[in-house]
Amino acid sequence: MQRTSPPQGIQQRPLPSNLQARPPTARSPNSAFQPPALRRRVPDSQAQPEKVYLQDPDEFADEHHDRETIDFLDDKKKDMTWGRRIALTLKRFSLYYPEKSRQSEGEAGAETETERDVISKFSATRPGAIGAYPFTTSKQEYPSLAKAWAYFEHFALPRYVVSDDEGLDSAEPGENNFPTRLYNPYCTPHRQLGDYGLGIGLYFTTLRALCILTFFCGVVSIPNMIYFGSDDYSGGQDGLRTELKGSAICTETAWVLCEDCEDHVFPDSRIRHGFNEALGQSATFYLQNKCNGTTVEQSMINLGVLVLMCVGILIMNVRIKRVETEFDEDEQTAQDYSIVISNPPIDAYNPEEWRIFFRDNFQAYVTTCTVGVDNDLLVNSLVERREKLKKIEMSVKPGTSLDTLTLAQIAAKHEEKRRFFGRLMAIFSPGIPELVHRVVVLNCKVQGLAQESKPVSNVFVTFETEADQRKVLNLMLNGGAVHAKDLLFRGTHVLKVKEPDEPNTIRWQDLNETNMQKLKQQFFTSFATFVSIVVMAVIVRVCNDWSVVYSAFAISIANVMFPSFAKALTNLEAHHSEGTKQRSLYFKIALFRLVNTAVVITIIRSFSETLVDEEGLIQQVYSLFFTEIVTTTALQLADIGGHVSRHFLAPRAKTQDAMNLAMQGTSVELAERFTNMTKILFLALWYCSIFPAALFLCSFALFINYFIDRFSLMRSWKRMPQLGTEISKLSRYYFFPTALTAMAILSSYYWSGFPFDNLCQKDGEFVKESFVGEWVIDPKEDAKEGEIDDTVIVSVNATTPNTVHCRQDLLRYYPEDWKVRIRFPFSPNFQSEGLEWMTDDQETATGIWSWVAVAFAALLAVLFTGFFLKSCCFQKKYRPRGNDMKINFSEVETISAYIPQVNSSVFAYPLVACNADNIDDSLFDWDDPERSFHYYDITKDADYLLQGLAESSGAITFSQVAIWLPMKKEHVAL
Repeated sequence: MQRTSPPQGIQQRPLPSNLQARPPTARSPNSAFQPPALRRRVPDSQAQPEKVYLQDPDEFADEHHDRETIDFLDDKKKDMTWGRRIALTLKRFSLYYPEKSRQSEGEAGAETETERDVISKFSATRPGAIGAYPFTTSKQEYPSLAKAWAYFEHFALPRYVVSDDEGLDSAEPGENNFPTRLYNPYCTPHRQLGDYGLGIGLYFTTLRALCILTFFCGVVSIPNMIYFGSDDYSGGQDGLRTELKGSAICTETAWVLCEDCEDHVFPDSRIRHGFNEALGQSATFYLQNKCNGTTVEQSMINLGVLVLMCVGILIMNVRIKRVETEFDEDEQTAQDYSIVISNPPIDAYNPEEWRIFFRDNFQAYVTTCTVGVDNDLLVNSLVERREKLKKIEMSVKPGTSLDTLTLAQIAAKHEEKRRFFGRLMAIFSPGIPELVHRVVVLNCKVQGLAQESKPVSNVFVTFETEADQRKVLNLMLNGGAVHAKDLLFRGTHVLKVKEPDEPNTIRWQDLNETNMQKLKQQFFTSFATFVSIVVMAVIVRVCNDWSVVYSAFAISIANVMFPSFAKALTNLEAHHSEGTKQRSLYFKIALFRLVNTAVVITIIRSFSETLVDEEGLIQQVYSLFFTEIVTTTALQLADIGGHVSRHFLAPRAKTQDAMNLAMQGTSVELAERFTNMTKILFLALWYCSIFPAALFLCSFALFINYFIDRFSLMRSWKRMPQLGTEISKLSRYYFFPTALTAMAILSSYYWSGFPFDNLCQKDGEFVKESFVGEWVIDPKEDAKEGEIDDTVIVSVNATTPNTVHCRQDLLRYYPEDWKVRIRFPFSPNFQSEGLEWMTDDQETATGIWSWVAVAFAALLAVLFTGFFLKSCCFQKKYRPRGNDMKINFSEVETISAYIPQVNSSVFAYPLVACNADNIDDSLFDWDDPERSFHYYDITKDADYLLQGLAESSGAITFSQVAIWLPMKKEHVAL
């Protein structure tokens, strides 16, 4: 294909000087909050792309050199959080801030060491020793609590730029070129929630929609609540607690004599022993419900709720798709301009080759290109080495050389001084000897891994315009690239391309794990999840034997604690992005919470206790909603862990990194928030037929969650990656159909089970004459004095109907004829002959509901089969989302490139897994005011470890990042 010029509005020029290696810019630790790299802020009036040219980033920085920057330490008190105000007041007291005196001494006389000093002193290590870049010698740090709180509010919490424009323009972490302000948790418009990431915006949109939908479903259920609370059902439910009135709890009961009943079939609360003094004999009596719950009218109202829920969810899904587009158009991100190639030639290392390929074959202008290599093990080893060295630096005296020979000597001395308990403690809390041993192992490991070139595994290409990205994706995915020789890389290679995830969601350390290894990991973690469900079911059963309140609290505590265990399991898995990791986490938490919250209590509760007024199933469901609305909300608002971290651990931290890490906020996963929402909805739909008020409780709980989560997002939660639509789609496409099917099946089951006592009266049969008389029913064994459950007199006469045992529970029904094993659908045809318990209305209603349940189960099976076939057997066509906003990549202020980075539990900022010298600062989505990006560049560690090894020369072991930044036309007229 003939070579053409770049797209309109862009002129090609030679590579800018920023692609030439240059030493890092030294930053003074004393001036802690210097400005991050200046971004290009595009006014609304410049929405159309204008002509741009390649620009040296140094020129752009020089242009704005004189701009006044904002010092975060000078924030006004009115703009601070209350936590920061309290901390700054209390920090004068040593009891609150023990490091205050040490910090004052350090600020007064400590000499700082720049990164250039570190590099220049590196060669001064002892002969034969291996260096420990960037930690050549340990140094005393004097962390500042004031800086840590500034980090919390300006880096950890989201902020917006103060301007006169309509809407709120989200600020980058650490933005100090323009005045910023914390978002208001309650006054921030809902449309701005998409600034936190598409996934966050869709979560709050779904939460709000379900809150409204369940409220209207509750309104439709009001006639059923009125019926259950009327005299027609249970005598007005006298004596029942107010919050449980309107449910299917039956308060009208009677003790009846049953000759063929077996005690093990009934719970102890529904069995009493009676004695007839005149006859001189005893007999067993069973409690029978006198409530007729299933009528055609009530069951059809419940069916109307199901229909309304289906229609509402369909409308909500359509609305969410539109909101998804609106959020995407409102926030320009690197994903909108980029593609990822998952099958590049293993030797296609040169980014320039990729730029020329897309320029010549697609007339597309490439702004950045990241050629990723298969170096996961090397990167993980370097990250671990950095973390171990940092811990060693914090453990030795200031000024100690950190070369291997010195550290080996220190480790040997520590080892010699250890006694039994010291060696025992080292197993659980590694000391200097263990850390040094691990560093030595990692040094050798890195030296071995870094001597050979790694194959290319992924290539991320970012174009200057959205139009170019869409054109490339359309041609490669929809235009038949296999048959177009011009679209083949190197004339022979068919490229597999797709739109990538956001840069800060890419997990570079796991990007190249094999599918087989991932499958093994997920099998193990899934098995552990199933085991956890079984163990928790046993615990809930034990607690339930004591009290339904205990079991409700056990379920709620498990629902709060299990996400942490699920996160630990998911961390054992390799995922190429945070999106796939969140999907795996969603599956584990959702499965556990749904089974633990709804399914388990249905199974462990006796069928006869369904309508019990005390310690029954419905009271247990109410207790679950109560703990969700009150207890869980109170714990989230209290943020005990976050306050302990910020007000206790941070003031006692020995380094600024450790202090900043304590200020990052409470770690929360988007998958966990989605499962919390779906758990509440699932519980309401599961029991709404016998507890209609559950829909109102669900709506209220979701309403509370909406505002509490907004507050936590803007005041206490750790900043989350900008996740996409993965969790939202998983919830919409899989959970909602499952929840509606569960409602259809369980409603059918509950309408068939009335009166829930497993007792039937045979027509025309009466009790034997030998039982006629007055019977004294003993109170229950644990009855307290004065309870109405004391001794009861039951009169049995010749016309008393004969009561027999009949199995009304079709869900757990096991017939003697093992040829018939399934009792689904819950049809009146499954009643045993002569032991029918259903009324005419109940048979009609149950017949309708049984077909509804079958239809929903069949539709669910078809839907899931279709999703599976679509994902594995059909190639997905590319369809652009939203409109082309006509804004160039380089003109978007808050945007980042695909730069390999790895988060660390020891460093407050990510470690960079590529050469950071040639990358413009503006393409990072973070900026450390204390150190340059050079400090976080772990490729320098490998360079120093390979000094003197000729075999390593020319080996490409790290990802290659190239940038061709455009600039505005007026910058060229010099």
